[in-house]
Amino acid sequence: MRRKTPGLILLALALLLAVAAPRASAQGRRTQGPLQLYLDLGYVNLFAYPKWFNIGPELELRLGPVSLNPDVSLWVGQTFNRKVRLVPGLTANLKLRRLVLGGGVVYRVSDWPESGIEGEADHGRLMPKAQIGYALGPARATFYLLFPGGQDDIAAGLTLGMRLGRPSRD
Repeated sequence: MRRKTPGLILLALALLLAVAAPRASAQGRRTQGPLQLYLDLGYVNLFAYPKWFNIGPELELRLGPVSLNPDVSLWVGQTFNRKVRLVPGLTANLKLRRLVLGGGVVYRVSDWPESGIEGEADHGRLMPKAQIGYALGPARATFYLLFPGGQDDIAAGLTLGMRLGRPSRD
């Protein structure tokens, strides 16, 4: 290797750093990717029994105004005499400024009957979910409806989520 090669490499690196430094400082320190983590705390089945408190992480994967939100929650019975349930779910959301509209599925908790009417068809292990939320800074409030027994049975829930880590690109 010739003696000029290390000098040229160092000169090229110095020029690259000189060009890149102003752009990097202009971006600010709080640049972030499309991935956010929330800690959710909520109450499930507001209007009827059985009722649960829920807590768990939610991951938000932003794809423009649309996001995919997989989550896993621990559901603890309101009276604390039922087993703790591990309930996974997946929601697709559309964010319109601070308003969040979405729908998805949640794993069925065995304490809910498969149907409100005896003799009806099996609804499977997943329940449909529809939600509306409002984001304010790092916090988000979400009201949602679960349909454990088809269209006739509706369970409502309220969740408060707190974003952990850096803010999103909003």
